[in-house]
Amino acid sequence: MRAGNVVLLLAILSRSAAADQPIMDEVPRWQDGYGVQVFIEHRWSDNLMSGSTELDNPAGLHENKQLTHLEAVYTFEPWLRITGKLPYVRQWRRRANPGGGTSTERNDGFDDLTLALPIRRYTNGWGYSGHFGIVPQIRLPVGEDSGDYPISDGTTDYGFSATFERETTVYIITAGATYWWEQDRCAEETGSIDIGLGWNFNDCGSFRWETELERQRGGEKWLATGPTLFWNFNDVVMARIEYKHAIDERVADIGFTRGNTLRVGVGVVF
Repeated sequence: MRAGNVVLLLAILSRSAAADQPIMDEVPRWQDGYGVQVFIEHRWSDNLMSGSTELDNPAGLHENKQLTHLEAVYTFEPWLRITGKLPYVRQWRRRANPGGGTSTERNDGFDDLTLALPIRRYTNGWGYSGHFGIVPQIRLPVGEDSGDYPISDGTTDYGFSATFERETTVYIITAGATYWWEQDRCAEETGSIDIGLGWNFNDCGSFRWETELERQRGGEKWLATGPTLFWNFNDVVMARIEYKHAIDERVADIGFTRGNTLRVGVGVVF
C-alpha cells in the first residue's frame, strides 16, 4: 500500500464518517502496515459549576455527548506513520430558559478532521521494549460551527504530542503529553497529560490503570482516572474498553463539567 492508497484510505474515512495514534496505540509497527478502528465514546455530566464552585441543580440540567471516532493509520516505515481521525458527534443538553422552565437542545454532525504524523524511536533491551515519540498534528475545520450549540469552532488548529512507552512480559508503562494551539480567539489553548500503568496478564491481553489531566489556559480543568482493558484476538482484530471517572473538574465560566467517559472500540490491522 503506497502513498496514493493513503489518500484513498483517508478519503473513505472522511466520507463514511487527544493522544493515542496507531490502532489501539499498539500497531502496525511494520512497513506498509495499515488499519482502521472505531471507538464509541459517551460523556455525561449533571455537574453544574461556576469556576471550581459546584452550583445547585434542582431542575436536573445535564449535558450528554456521544462520539463515534473513525480513525485510520498507515505505516510508511516502522518509525513513521500517518493517521486520520474523524469524530461524529451527537450532543444534547437540558438548559434553563431565560423566561423560566427548561428546554432540550441538540446537535448532530461531524467534528473536525485531525491528521497526525507519529514519529517513533523504538528501543529494545534485555527483557523489555519501548519507544520515544513525537507527534505533530493539525485539526482541519470540517465540523459544523454555526448556531447556538456548535460542534466545531471552525478554525484550523495545530497540536504537538510527546509519547513514551516501556513494556515487558509482565508490565507496561505509558505516558503522553499534548498541547493544542487554538486559532479561534475565543477558544483557549489546551494541554493534557496521560499516564498509564498496566499488567500484561496474557499474551493477548493487558489491564491498565490510566490517569489523564486536561487544562485550558482560561482555567478549565478535567482530571480523571480509571481502568482500560485491551485484547488482541488474532493479530488482526483488537478491542479496547476504557472508563475514566472525573475526580477534579473546573469550568472557565458557568457551565457543565466534562464528566465521566466510557469508550469501547474495535480495530483491524493488516
